[in-house]
Amino acid sequence: MQRREKREKPEQPCIYFPQAPQPGEWRRSVGLVFTATPPEITEEVRVSVPAIDLNLQRGLTKNLYVVGRLQTQFIQNSLNLGLRYAMPLSEKWFVSAGYDINGWMGVLKIRDVFDAQAYGVSNYPNVSVGYRLTRTLQLMARTEAIFDFYYHSQVGSLSVDYHRPQLSGVAFAFALEQPFYKKQHVTLGIRAAYSRFNWQFWSLYETFDRPLFYPQLFFGFIL
Repeated sequence: MQRREKREKPEQPCIYFPQAPQPGEWRRSVGLVFTATPPEITEEVRVSVPAIDLNLQRGLTKNLYVVGRLQTQFIQNSLNLGLRYAMPLSEKWFVSAGYDINGWMGVLKIRDVFDAQAYGVSNYPNVSVGYRLTRTLQLMARTEAIFDFYYHSQVGSLSVDYHRPQLSGVAFAFALEQPFYKKQHVTLGIRAAYSRFNWQFWSLYETFDRPLFYPQLFFGFIL
């Protein structure tokens, strides 16, 4: 009589899908993020400078893991650190809750004409829901609140500081993770933020205080 061995389904590579890595396991990805400028700031001009996007995650327990994300355009950078608690609801449905702290910094110098720098801190509490369409195709939806905690900017000898924690806006993201070539997996997603401030456009110094729409496209290779 032959014994049938129970085979576990292999865990699919993922970065945004709300499934925790095994304790001690690392997950990585590298890609690009494209953010369009709102017409309220630049009017007819459309500027979309891509940022290099690096993700790093490590499992702490069965459900808890730490995440890190670096976005850089060299003259301005953003570092995100956070915790996620993820759990499966069924074989296809997964959910996670997290809290991220973001620090950003930018420096812009144009000879003796313009000398500006800025930095700040924001927080992003978030909830994600994932659905496994097939064995290798995964879909994620995330919603997050955007809290600005600190902002500092300086142009020459003039500086501005804000220490008032406030709800700046909300964001929604959708990502699809799937095989690309052989064993390589990729992430393709969009993010829509409706917020009073976006760190990538600090140097434009908008003169009004109201939420604007910031559409974003991101793409990455899961390593």
